[in-house]
Amino acid sequence: MTLPAATPTPPTAADRALLGFANSAELAARKEEQTMLVGFHDHHLAAGQALAGLVGKDASNVREDAVYNAFRGKVAGGDKSAIFDALRELENTLVSTHLSLVGTLEGTEGSALVASILSVQARHAAALALLGGRTITDALTNQAAPLAPETAS
Repeated sequence: MTLPAATPTPPTAADRALLGFANSAELAARKEEQTMLVGFHDHHLAAGQALAGLVGKDASNVREDAVYNAFRGKVAGGDKSAIFDALRELENTLVSTHLSLVGTLEGTEGSALVASILSVQARHAAALALLGGRTITDALTNQAAPLAPETAS
């Protein structure tokens, strides 16, 4: 290995080939993250649609703004690890929420659907933890509190 020159020099042809490879590798990793997050988005859309199908005409099909607003600011910025942590927190919150619903719902169709949704979201949370550089123990730990619908007044 040779030490770099005291003043920066432009990349050589061989350097450009190596840097081009590094560029492609970085973009491949970004693409995988983007593809994964789009997949998570699609899973949430499908879960919402499945729940709406079971609820029928009483489904609001409207985003819960309190939940959205609670997490929106946490996913802003350029710190990918912090973004993954925020998304993991959201997934874990949904897992805890759905787990509490499974024990509360009286009908088995609703319980089965919610249980199937929460198992997917638990996997999302684990993947996000690992992407964010967390340990496997962190990936498998959920300390998020469940959400509860507002009581009607």
